[in-house]
Amino acid sequence: MPCASRDELPLQEVAPGYSSRFVDWGGMTVGLEAAPAGMDASTMLAALPDGRCQARHWGYLLSGRIVVDYGDRQETVTAGQAYHIEAGHRISFEEDSEAVEFTPTDELELTLAAVREAAAAQAAGGVD
Repeated sequence: MPCASRDELPLQEVAPGYSSRFVDWGGMTVGLEAAPAGMDASTMLAALPDGRCQARHWGYLLSGRIVVDYGDRQETVTAGQAYHIEAGHRISFEEDSEAVEFTPTDELELTLAAVREAAAAQAAGGVD
């Protein structure tokens, strides 16, 4: 059974200015996520259906406050709460936030591919 401390999980850049510690363990990505208040990654999701993350996430918010927007409704998660986020969402960070999160790797990779493509386009000057 794999196990790792925070510093043993590889730090990976998801998009410029946003890095996370995560690793794939048997088809499930285990991540230690941290995001600053006000972070908005919505432009990075533009290539996905309705501009929304298509991965499901299960986790525990260690600190902070996030709002999950599904388009037809919003849910707020606060520090100390476990959560399940359905596919088809956008997240905003109302406070500096840290979470332990579990995501099916195949679903996450589809989202990350779109994020990497958007980041490359921004770097090349193709997207504002």
